[in-house]
Amino acid sequence: MKYYTIYKTVNKLDGKVYIGQHVCDDPYDNYLGSGMLLQRAINKYGTGNFEKTVLYIFDNEKEMNLKEREIVNEEFVLRKDTYNVALGGQGGK
Repeated sequence: MKYYTIYKTVNKLDGKVYIGQHVCDDPYDNYLGSGMLLQRAINKYGTGNFEKTVLYIFDNEKEMNLKEREIVNEEFVLRKDTYNVALGGQGGK
C-alpha cells in the first residue's frame, strides 16, 4: 500500500522547520526530506539533530498536494525559520 504523507522535519538545534510530502510504503521511515536548504543543514549538523513528525496521511496524491499547498503558502516560505523555498503542493523540482 502506498501512503501519501505530509511531514514536518525540525532541526533540534535551532528549531528551523521543513514541511514536505512523501509517497512511501512506510510513513514512519527515516526520510527527512529532499529540500535543498534542508539537505545542506542535514549535511552540516547530521541526521541525529533532526526529527520528523508525520502530520497527515492520505490515500491519494491529490489530497496530499492540497494539504501541502495549504500549509506551505507564501507566508510560510517567507518566514526566516523554515527551510522551504517554494510553495507546496507541487512536489520537488
